[in-house]
Amino acid sequence: MNKITDRVKLGTFGELLVQLRLLEFDVQAAQPLKDSGNDLIAIRGDAMRAIQVKATKIEEDGYRVRGELPERYHALAIVKFEGGEGTLYLDQSRVFLIVKEEVGPGRFSEEELERHALSAEVVDRLFPH
Repeated sequence: MNKITDRVKLGTFGELLVQLRLLEFDVQAAQPLKDSGNDLIAIRGDAMRAIQVKATKIEEDGYRVRGELPERYHALAIVKFEGGEGTLYLDQSRVFLIVKEEVGPGRFSEEELERHALSAEVVDRLFPH
């Protein structure tokens, strides 16, 4: 069996956590059958959205999204994990959901991210009823 890197594990945990947290708001999300650059395809009612997921850690100047984002997606989910030394505290970890038009250069202060914290209001903006 090929080794699973820490980066792959963290990314997978991020995608799974976003799926679970979106389900709390009646959004079904799953990985596409083929990897076309989008991490999740999410559906609520008639609204379907492609979501890119990035896990990150706090830096002195805020949060920074690492890696390239695909050209086509609807929203960026940023997962801030809590824990350390091989243990993740998923119940304390946070998910932020940002529509593509508001992503900008991919660097966010704590205050900027806070308004994108996963909530009914944030989900309703992306998946209107």
